[in-house]
Amino acid sequence: MRFLLIIALFVLASCATPEQRAEDTASYINQNYGPLCEKLGYVPGSEKHRDCMVSMFNADEIRSGAVMGGGWRRRW
Repeated sequence: MRFLLIIALFVLASCATPEQRAEDTASYINQNYGPLCEKLGYVPGSEKHRDCMVSMFNADEIRSGAVMGGGWRRRW
């Protein structure tokens, strides 16, 4: 019974809309790369700061192989 409940929770969690997934990804990027890019001297909210966060996220995705495996969500 417990196994079925766990399966049901995973199924429900995977039912996110593309907009929700994009929002989750943006939040993840902002939380994990925003402070680092700020320490590197980029002003938060600027285009250069955004470019820094996105390029670091993409580099980590490529390094981890997550791009081939389906994205950052699968590592958790």
